[in-house]
Amino acid sequence: MQQIREYSGIRRKIRHTRWVIGCFCLLASAQTLSQQVTIASSGSIPPYVYSESDTGIQLDIVREALTISGHTLKVMYLSNNRGLSFLKTKNVDGVINAPAGASDLYYSESTIEYQNGITVLKSRKLKISDISDLHALRVVGFQNASNYFGEEFKAMSQKNDHYDEVVNQLAQLNMLFRNRCDAIVMDSRIFDHYFNTYKEELGFNQATVFYKILPPSPRYVAFHNEALRDQFNKGLKQLKESGRHQAIIDSYLHQPYEP
Repeated sequence: MQQIREYSGIRRKIRHTRWVIGCFCLLASAQTLSQQVTIASSGSIPPYVYSESDTGIQLDIVREALTISGHTLKVMYLSNNRGLSFLKTKNVDGVINAPAGASDLYYSESTIEYQNGITVLKSRKLKISDISDLHALRVVGFQNASNYFGEEFKAMSQKNDHYDEVVNQLAQLNMLFRNRCDAIVMDSRIFDHYFNTYKEELGFNQATVFYKILPPSPRYVAFHNEALRDQFNKGLKQLKESGRHQAIIDSYLHQPYEP
């Protein structure tokens, strides 16, 4: 009888130990699932990113995709090059708008497509039908633009002594309207935002022509962790299937934005 009581006591201790271990595992799992995810983004890219309020089309999409996956978003604003450096040293978990092709990173599905093209002043009467027409022009792209549009564009950027890139995209419009360059490389939504916001203040008073010679640019989030990338993709897929993804886009394009 004594042996039976001792055996029962041992079984109760084992069950209790298993319960404690199970609770610990569930707690650890919950903490992992609800971890804060730090994503690097360049400064404001309206209407996609508004750094002063941590909002915008892309940030809202990334935030809600992470929320569906059980995570919270923290945004760190860095230049494109510095963001990639921070990602590779694991000082951030991901980078918005990372150029594709890095073998040591894990890329999400496309969060949105940019429609980049070449904008010129109408008064210049420039005719641009393909990338080869840019070789003789003073062209200003956004930072890292040479890595986004294929080998022909990259070769042009390397051979054209008058090709330049800048971090501040409003500076591209300033250069264009002050005849400090002939053409700028920019997404049409970004151009429209800056033009409509600053046309009176900065004197953007000339008509422009947009040449759609560049393909749409899918924009990804690059992660250093494959499992986190997969969780993000699941949330992003659900966001798209529910119609919420398009609703986010429409909310910024169909009404004035107030930070």
